[in-house]
Amino acid sequence: MSGELIAAYRSFNKILKHLPVEKSLPEMLLRVIELTEESFNHRQVSIFLFDDNEKKFTPFIHKSSYQACNERFMVNPTQIHFEHICSKNKIIISENITSTNEYREYYSLKNINNFNFCYGQPILSSQNKILGIIYSHCPQHSSMTDDEHELLDMAATVCSISIEKNIKEQELDHLASYDFLTKIWNRRAFYHQIKKAIKNIKLKNEYLILFYIDINNFKMINDKYGHHFGDRILKKYASKLKNFSDKKTGVARLGGDEFIVYSEVSSLVNANVKKNKIISELQQIKIDNIIITAAIGSYCIHSENINNTNIDGMIHNADMCMYNNKHLSRAL
Repeated sequence: MSGELIAAYRSFNKILKHLPVEKSLPEMLLRVIELTEESFNHRQVSIFLFDDNEKKFTPFIHKSSYQACNERFMVNPTQIHFEHICSKNKIIISENITSTNEYREYYSLKNINNFNFCYGQPILSSQNKILGIIYSHCPQHSSMTDDEHELLDMAATVCSISIEKNIKEQELDHLASYDFLTKIWNRRAFYHQIKKAIKNIKLKNEYLILFYIDINNFKMINDKYGHHFGDRILKKYASKLKNFSDKKTGVARLGGDEFIVYSEVSSLVNANVKKNKIISELQQIKIDNIIITAAIGSYCIHSENINNTNIDGMIHNADMCMYNNKHLSRAL
């Protein structure tokens, strides 16, 4: 084993050592590209990530080096066939970039970068599923040495470990942030997101309005029609709430039959419009010809007064409004 390859092994091991505390997947992939290029010397490197939902490859571009990365993409991702990559499971060789129709739109880049040949190593998961491809580009037909093959394989392995770690973290974050039954935010995620909303309204000098929703007689309905029917009610309300969710509106299930909504609004007029829509959609629903009603309370606050109360205080105010509305409707 050459001294260069030993040095590369040590450098990649350092990346893996710091993997648990690295900031993000993009930072890890950028580091892999930089290290691989340092070791290859005359070659440049790019990474394509595979989107399993869309069944297509997309180029990885780091925000700090957009132009440099963009100019080295010598492979058209729309021409990379998923089945072809998976069946090979080996080095992918793309020759004669300047005379193959597949790379026609990249001809100009060849003149800029003087690239004409590339090798690609599939990035495979621990379950042998395709996660992406790491490419090494060079000016002319230049067979890779055994050391270079080994280096590209090391780079693909580090990419694989980093991507799988990121996937697992996203899965865990989803489990920790979303209610299992209704698939909307849970209390933890709601608190996290409303803090961002509070910062936004402070910057824009706007309002924040909260809605507290409680399903009437939910326990009695559960006892009479069964928990399966009760779950259908909760899912139905959550589904309706999702229709309100956007960049300025967040929805969550606090627990049991209680839901919470926040919305950033520019004026009291918009707050009332939002309030009327919420009430219209959620105050009454029908499932299997059974009418289900809910009590809804709201609380609106301007950014100037946001420092005088906390999140729990705002939720409490919306809850008390809901409680008053519930008992008022019973009195009527």
